[in-house]
Amino acid sequence: MSMIQDGAPPLTAAERFHDFLQRLVPYALVIPGLVFVLGVLGYAVAGGVVLSLNETDMFLNQTFVGLKNYIDIFKDPRFQSSLWKTIVFVVSSITLGIALSMMFALTLYHVGFGRRFFRGLSLVPYFVSGIATAVMFRFIFTTSGGFVNYVLGGLGLPTPSWLGDPVLAFIVAVLANCWFMVPFATLILLGGLQTIDRDIYDAATIDGASGAQTFRRITLPLIKPMMGVSLIWVSYISFSTFDIILALTAGGPLRATELVSVYMYQIAFLQLDFGQGSVLMVVLLTFNTVLSLVYLKIFVFGDRRYKAAR
Repeated sequence: MSMIQDGAPPLTAAERFHDFLQRLVPYALVIPGLVFVLGVLGYAVAGGVVLSLNETDMFLNQTFVGLKNYIDIFKDPRFQSSLWKTIVFVVSSITLGIALSMMFALTLYHVGFGRRFFRGLSLVPYFVSGIATAVMFRFIFTTSGGFVNYVLGGLGLPTPSWLGDPVLAFIVAVLANCWFMVPFATLILLGGLQTIDRDIYDAATIDGASGAQTFRRITLPLIKPMMGVSLIWVSYISFSTFDIILALTAGGPLRATELVSVYMYQIAFLQLDFGQGSVLMVVLLTFNTVLSLVYLKIFVFGDRRYKAAR
């Protein structure tokens, strides 16, 4: 009687080598681009850190001063004010941006007629430069002849000076930032929604789940990694916003919109203090890195599917 062996026969040396090559190909394709990006970023970050530890004049002559630039910056009331405004700006942009991105993604997901057209149209703001976005919002919110005040005046409502009032100017800056960054976050979330099997929704409907319950217990958990990526994108753009603020308000009025990025520009390129300007670069980089790691920990590495795949 012949013995019946369980399982597949062992792979030959040639088959193992072929399998190894197949596993190696994706890494071989990714590594050159990764090396290039890390090389450019690594050089820039290392150079910035070195500059932050030196006093550098306009001719780039450096004198090592250690942590003096950091101490001077953190003691500066103007930096403390700009850091607080940046945190409020980022939190406001993240809250509004993610809410709008999710709403637009759900809308585009359920659109039937003209789906491709509307999905392509939703990306238009992303292709507009930050300067153009700021100019457009200046026209919309300008005190005299602006679209918003024209509508408010037609309704018999007050027509405020949007860019002349510190609080209103800050709100306009948040809206402009969200208008610029929401399309790409919408695209990421929409991609996540399209990976969900519709049969899951059909089963939930049969079981009597409401729309809110379906969204909370099915949609959000299943697009958790995409939420993390969207949050990384929104946070990075918000912390790094410079061109929109510079062209929209230039940090005013009364420095109400002077974020750390704008303050960094003024110190480094107007006052030519590259050392302290580099300190602000390190501060922004640190915030972005820490937030990105938190998002990855919560939304990607904390996802049950990721743990199961490991």
